[in-house]
Amino acid sequence: MLQGIILTLTLLSANTPEEAILDTWSAIQDGSPHTLLSTLTPSCSESILRICSEYLDTMKTLTPLELGELFASFRLEAAPNEIEFWNSTAVLEMLISSPGHHQTINGSTMTIDSIQIIQNKAIAFVTINMPSDQPTTFELPLSSSPLGWQTGGLESIAETILDI
Repeated sequence: MLQGIILTLTLLSANTPEEAILDTWSAIQDGSPHTLLSTLTPSCSESILRICSEYLDTMKTLTPLELGELFASFRLEAAPNEIEFWNSTAVLEMLISSPGHHQTINGSTMTIDSIQIIQNKAIAFVTINMPSDQPTTFELPLSSSPLGWQTGGLESIAETILDI
């Protein structure tokens, strides 16, 4: 329990925007939805959980065969009747820790190209190099709070991945 508290406080106290992005990237690589959510701004966390909840609602309308195909596409060994016990965090965990996605994430590199800081907000320009794919560059907004810097703007990325 003490280690968990120390980890949470460490993640919530990024002193710079760069540290905040690196904390978020590390959480994604670890595949822990709770750790990832703790690195994000509250509004970003809430939005991602809402997107996952909407996706879960869609999953609950699928037949057992369709769910089996979906689980197979994520390479998860889950029984279709387990879906009734899932919540939005379980969907997020499926999204970031399925073996295929986990392998892609761990085989990728992230570069922080530049950061523009204006008062208590920042925009980071980030490039992700994924295996056998073109580099992807995007902007990540960051916010400063009493808990330190936190990453935002991942909602559209999560929604795109789930839609695919």
